Amino acid sequence: MPLASAAPRTEYRRAEPLASQQWYLNWNERGIRPWDGTGVAVGIIDTGIDATHPELAAAYNTEDSRSFLPDQACGLDPGCADPGVDPLGHGTGVAGIIAAARDGRGIDGAAPGVDLVSLKAGDATGSFFAEAVSQAIRYGADAELDILVMAFTTDPWFRYCAEAPGDTAEERAQQAADLEKIESALNYAADHGIILIAAAGNEGFDLDHGTVDWYSSGWSGQGTREVNEGCVTMPAQSDAVITVGAVNTMGERASYSNIGQAVDIVAPGGEMLWYDEDETLHGQDTAILTTVPESLLREANVIADDGSSTSPEVIAGCDQRTDTCRYYWYVCGTSYAAPQVAAAAAILISRGTPAYRVGNKLKAMASPIGCPAQEDKLVCQDRATGGNTWYGSGTLRLGRYGRW
Repeated sequence: MPLASAAPRTEYRRAEPLASQQWYLNWNERGIRPWDGTGVAVGIIDTGIDATHPELAAAYNTEDSRSFLPDQACGLDPGCADPGVDPLGHGTGVAGIIAAARDGRGIDGAAPGVDLVSLKAGDATGSFFAEAVSQAIRYGADAELDILVMAFTTDPWFRYCAEAPGDTAEERAQQAADLEKIESALNYAADHGIILIAAAGNEGFDLDHGTVDWYSSGWSGQGTREVNEGCVTMPAQSDAVITVGAVNTMGERASYSNIGQAVDIVAPGGEMLWYDEDETLHGQDTAILTTVPESLLREANVIADDGSSTSPEVIAGCDQRTDTCRYYWYVCGTSYAAPQVAAAAAILISRGTPAYRVGNKLKAMASPIGCPAQEDKLVCQDRATGGNTWYGSGTLRLGRYGRW
């Protein structure tokens, strides 16, 4: 599809008051433009999306959104059956990066105009079990969504293994069954032409060569668990997905970002906030600013009677004319890099790129980053398919010139 002639940016942009803090959107070199995600359906498999958030309400598709949580998840989340309720804030943060309204009142979504579908598969503890996740993936395919975003690691095993030395026969059987559920669902969606985007994970782990699993221990009861190179983390290591790692403001691998042959591309994931000895907050300029549910902040008692924020980690945007507020918080992780790649994919689809070409086009347009010269505990290796295990094909980029 030919691109229209570029018009002056001011014709299309409405200044967002917090846009100056969205350093992480610099990958779109055409700026805040006419390019958006209009006409593209994006399913977010997560902890729900706050359907009442002023940045997201217009984009939220109530009719197609679903919850796949079992009844036992309702103990901690009375709204477990409502995909428009997000008790953890994670799904709302992912959604805001993609779809925040371009209305001149807050942050700017990377691809506003998308049809935002909440597929609730993560519970109030942030756990994503195979049954709910696989159901959400298959539903997204049957609903003919364009993109599915998966910013999580499937529980209860960080590493799904066939022959981990300390696993019991029962544990191996459970892992095999869960892995088959996830893999078959992902392949089903891929066969239906759905673009699948997954976060690489935040354990600072080598997905190819890690031999010790610290992260399944809470479920298995083993403590530190010995694993091998035949183990996988899902959905990050599925061949059906575009796997996204994270970089910081310097364009270097974020210290938490997992590495491996599965990493296809990287995008800004930010770094953690920190307090100095005087209790002064630092790091706002290197973290990711995105949407957060008001209900979550009220439970945490960080909203004053007038609606303002009492925490330096939260920004409140209140409009006295309408007596409404919208809230944002600072986060970091591959969870917030993945939706940026989803937004870029939505822009490409909206501009006429066929779904089957999107993944290769994103990787072809990425800015290559070589392995670092200095040694690191996580060894950076070249990949036979190009790029390397730290950065994949490179960092996300939609160039200023040429066709997308």
